[in-house]
Amino acid sequence: MGIVWADPDFAPALKAFYYARVIEIPTPHWTADDRVKYDQDLPVTVPFKIQDRAYTSLIWYTQQG
Repeated sequence: MGIVWADPDFAPALKAFYYARVIEIPTPHWTADDRVKYDQDLPVTVPFKIQDRAYTSLIWYTQQG
């Protein structure tokens, strides 16, 4: 999967910086594996799915010349 984005307000003469944020599709948490493996009933407060998030370092744009 991939996404392409273009800055609608991009002005080549101006300095700018960008960063990307990503959200993972929810996946089973390790507690879900233990629940199945050991046939345990865990409290409802124990997470069964996790959704990781990340962001990039800043991407700087400066006009050359």
